[in-house]
Amino acid sequence: MSTAPHQIPCQVLSNERLQGSYWRMRLNAPAICQDAQPGQFIHLQVPQLEGHILRRPFSICDVQGDTLTLVYKVVGTGTNAMPHILPGAELDLMGPLGHGFSPLPQDRDCCLLGGGYGCAAMLFAARRAVESGRKPPVALLGARSQGDILLAKEFAELGCEVRISTDDGSLGVQGRITVLLEELLKSSPDAFLAACGPRPMLKAVALMAAANAPGSLCEVSLDERMCCGVGACFGCVLKVKDETTPEGWKYLRSCKEGPVFPAETILW
Repeated sequence: MSTAPHQIPCQVLSNERLQGSYWRMRLNAPAICQDAQPGQFIHLQVPQLEGHILRRPFSICDVQGDTLTLVYKVVGTGTNAMPHILPGAELDLMGPLGHGFSPLPQDRDCCLLGGGYGCAAMLFAARRAVESGRKPPVALLGARSQGDILLAKEFAELGCEVRISTDDGSLGVQGRITVLLEELLKSSPDAFLAACGPRPMLKAVALMAAANAPGSLCEVSLDERMCCGVGACFGCVLKVKDETTPEGWKYLRSCKEGPVFPAETILW
């Protein structure tokens, strides 16, 4: 059951480079942590950018007690300012927002798929699964190269079997993450799959699961470009199947009805 989001000041506990252009920020955010579910996100007002109307959305990477972890990549105006945020600073956060992943079922093999930056969004799901007492899920992590594979050590520390693929073969199996998924589905054709990553990857995962393992269940996190983050502006809509409409589809908001959707409902 979703709860109303909080808008609160949260103190930065640490803000350190994770690897390359990726950074990890930890914040004291008890109210958000109490309500957060894997797959949800927060909306952050970046300091020194108060003149910019839009906040920046970030997937919740992890929750441990009152500590909220975000992983971000320095790519633009907002994230370029973030490495300069020092411990002790207070940031204005809104969250948790959106609809997250379903709890991992106890009666199926479960697999978490993270593509590139999407690896960071799946760690919280792995932690919640372990905390629930179920067998740790398999974690499939894929990226262009070794430098974009995130948090493999943290997944392993939770007890997950970690399988890695890179496009250039610099780490793990050479190829796309679907190479790993195809092998997994041979032994677990009714697996529950939860995935986050670039849209082409999510489409490939969804189509492979539907074609090769019709008994499987698949949920995908579609992080469309968001503006308001609370469903008011309709700037992050995507098409989903709907047989009740003349067109056979309708728009849903990624920030409100998503970002997590059943894969079979997406009009790819």
